[in-house]
Amino acid sequence: MRLAGIVLLVACGTPVAQPVAPPPVKSLQLNKPGERVDIDAVLPAGYVTVVDFWAEWCGACTVLGGMLAVQVAHDPMVVIRKIDVGEGTTPVAHDYQISVLPHFRVYDKQKRLRYDLVGNDCLKAPEIAHQLAAE
Repeated sequence: MRLAGIVLLVACGTPVAQPVAPPPVKSLQLNKPGERVDIDAVLPAGYVTVVDFWAEWCGACTVLGGMLAVQVAHDPMVVIRKIDVGEGTTPVAHDYQISVLPHFRVYDKQKRLRYDLVGNDCLKAPEIAHQLAAE
């Protein structure tokens, strides 16, 4: 009898809890050095995404990537996706025209490219990401 009451409530329009998708991983390495990546396919909808093009040999990439991670760590609406461009002219560097490192691209919640930052301009990425997350 009790089970019938539950079914009746559900049938009468009582909201049923829907599963909530877990948030995306905060920072994620997307490829092996130089391998191609389809950025459009990996951007999570509803989140500001900073795509960090980097290489192991680039000391400035390591420093700026670490600073970015620390400065957006507590913003739940900002995620980082890392793409290793490898050595020299690789397929992924060619695909995204990456010739200078460090290089960040900032996408808004609708997956639109809003900023393309190179070199010292990458220092602005955390502030830009926070502003876009607040929109």
